[in-house]
Amino acid sequence: MGRVMAEEVWRGVVREVLERISKRLNVESAIIFGSWSRGGGGEWSDVDILIVTESIERVSILDRFYIAAECRVPRADIFLYTYRELESMVRKGNPLALSALIDGVPVKLSERVGALIDYAKRRYERRGRFYVERPS
Repeated sequence: MGRVMAEEVWRGVVREVLERISKRLNVESAIIFGSWSRGGGGEWSDVDILIVTESIERVSILDRFYIAAECRVPRADIFLYTYRELESMVRKGNPLALSALIDGVPVKLSERVGALIDYAKRRYERRGRFYVERPS
C-alpha cells in the first residue's frame, strides 16, 4: 500500500470512529498516536486514537471498554480518558499519555489539552522507545 493511500485509509478510520463516538460522547479532543503518528504505520497497523471527554467521568473502566468496543471500527483502538485522568498520567510519566501528547497528531484539540501537550513537551523528551524527564 502506498504512503498516500495508507494515509487516506487511516484518515477514513479516524473519521468513522469520531462520527460513531460523537453520537455517544462529547469529544473534547482526539489524538492519533502510535506508529501512524510517527509515519511508521503500515498495511497491518491499527490506528490508536486517544479521546478526551468529560462524558465518562463517572463511567467504570469496564463500561468504558464497552463504549470503545461499540464505537470501534476495524483497524482502530480507542482509548477514553477525562482531562483530569490524562493530566495525572502526564505528571506520572505514563508512556501512553506521553506518546499521544508528544508524538501524536491532534485531529480535534481543545485549548486545555493543547496546553497539556505543551507542558508534556517541555517536561519530557523521547530517548529511543522511552520518555525521560528533561533536566530542570
